[in-house]
Amino acid sequence: MVFPSDPAACATVAALHDAYEQALRRNDVAALQTYFWDNPETVRYGVAEHAYGATAIADYRQQAQPPPPGRHVIRRSVVSFGPDHVSVMCEIAADADGTSADIRQSQLWVRFADVGWKIVAAHVSRPVPAVRPWALYAARTAAAVGLPLRPEEVGDVAFHLERAATIAAPLLAHPVPETVERAAIFRA
Repeated sequence: MVFPSDPAACATVAALHDAYEQALRRNDVAALQTYFWDNPETVRYGVAEHAYGATAIADYRQQAQPPPPGRHVIRRSVVSFGPDHVSVMCEIAADADGTSADIRQSQLWVRFADVGWKIVAAHVSRPVPAVRPWALYAARTAAAVGLPLRPEEVGDVAFHLERAATIAAPLLAHPVPETVERAAIFRA
């Protein structure tokens, strides 16, 4: 059975979502928490965290960094399933340090008789690139050195290479004082 989307419910939640986005850009932690259902069953999955319950969501929000400037919704779908349940799905662009980051956001809003519209479930993620450069690097390097690497292993190897690169990046970016003796560089 297909429910016709309720225009009034969709319009109300779209306006609430707009206000939520404004509060997020202002990093208004108190306002952001009012949008979530105050219940242990509320769930928010973020890019790097999992928050189960309103208390965990509030704790996360207290220590979370504000979103980068330039964050804006580029596409949004608001659909209701009856008059009291609305799904909001967004594609968001954000500019951080001169680079663009694509973000996906989903929220399930429910209208409660006593507290009105609240987010009961939310999810924030970044899309997985269609072409994984580390997977390509792993496959080409394995082939170049004659290392057997089965196709089903490439994804795991790429994951660990990417993780190692993420850990190493800040270390490699750290300036080395001129007083430190440099290691010899060997060339074949």
